[in-house]
Amino acid sequence: MVTWKSDVETVHIVLIISDQPETAASWNSLFTQRNCIVLIESQISDAVQSARLIDPSLVVIDVQISKAERATLLKELRATCRGRILTLISADTVDEILEANRSGADECLVKPVNPAVLVVKAMAWLGHGHRNEWFSNSISVTL
Repeated sequence: MVTWKSDVETVHIVLIISDQPETAASWNSLFTQRNCIVLIESQISDAVQSARLIDPSLVVIDVQISKAERATLLKELRATCRGRILTLISADTVDEILEANRSGADECLVKPVNPAVLVVKAMAWLGHGHRNEWFSNSISVTL
């Protein structure tokens, strides 16, 4: 078992599933600045296995896949881990967002997503409890 010391009472593990390396690196930086441990997976099968092994506090999904693949991924993640699931989608209709929620997403954010919005939503889902600290750190990311 690995232990570490932190000034934050609860350490959150964030699993980022992304097929866009630059975007994943930006999300990694934003979550790391907020004392989260971040794991990035680019392959869906690896991501599901990682979720099974580490049971992340939060899963952020940012991959270009079909609606059916997204529904399958969300159902597998929901069955695998207890953490919150945020998915970033290029939704054409409200039905796509509703289907993602039915499949297991806690929240859907429509792309393009402002990094500040992603962090605020993620920290709210995590119940981080350090609201003033989120905004004291400037959020500037170029995507």
